[in-house]
Amino acid sequence: MAALREPSLPAQVLVRGDPQPGFPVQPNTAAEVDGRLVLWLAPDEWLVVGGSEADFPTAAAVVDVSANRVAFELSGADAPELLAQGCSLDLKSMGPGGCAQTLLARAPVVLLHVDADTWAVLVRPSYAGYVRAWLADALAG
Repeated sequence: MAALREPSLPAQVLVRGDPQPGFPVQPNTAAEVDGRLVLWLAPDEWLVVGGSEADFPTAAAVVDVSANRVAFELSGADAPELLAQGCSLDLKSMGPGGCAQTLLARAPVVLLHVDADTWAVLVRPSYAGYVRAWLADALAG
């Protein structure tokens, strides 16, 4: 059975422009770059978890968005089926390291397939209570 937890997120920055060295360029993928998690969001946009504005001096734009997301972590073999109750993406086709901006129960989120049985849900703080309640309800079955 899936389990839910709320890990704290390190600093986050949104990086725009040409890809920085090591950044994923394939849509909807994530990579570890210098100990930071980098998520591809758009052809010229990445979310760097664990980064700072000073880390990317050659980027076209870098904005600290640390207060912009809350994280939930869903783990367990049935996590994709649970998320599928509120998400129209084919989550079974998204392997570990995949990420996508989508809707979960009508709330805008970023989903990250962390490993075989773990998914991260990144959501804006204004939707966090709703998404937390939805996930808890889905877990209760």
